[in-house]
Amino acid sequence: MTTRPAGHNITRVISKELLDILACPLCKSDLKPEGEKLLCTNAACGCRYGVQDDIPNMLIDEAERPCPKCGKQRKWEPETDSVSCPACGERFAWQRGKAAKA
Repeated sequence: MTTRPAGHNITRVISKELLDILACPLCKSDLKPEGEKLLCTNAACGCRYGVQDDIPNMLIDEAERPCPKCGKQRKWEPETDSVSCPACGERFAWQRGKAAKA
């Protein structure tokens, strides 16, 4: 795995064309670069995807899934296409065509 200096911005290694077609696998929203990660633009979802060896890792189960309510890591529940927070109970589920709080 490639190590980058602090403050590295992924837009130097990921083209704008690729960013334009990538979407959050959980809620299907656009992604934007934030430091060394790709951040989902849907605040209720908020998944952050890492980039390893200049390749976006778009696996939900390996993403950072911070709870917008308390900040704790949410648990991915693939059988219901949702994430839930074990600390505060906040739950987010993707529904066809839209994302919704569950």
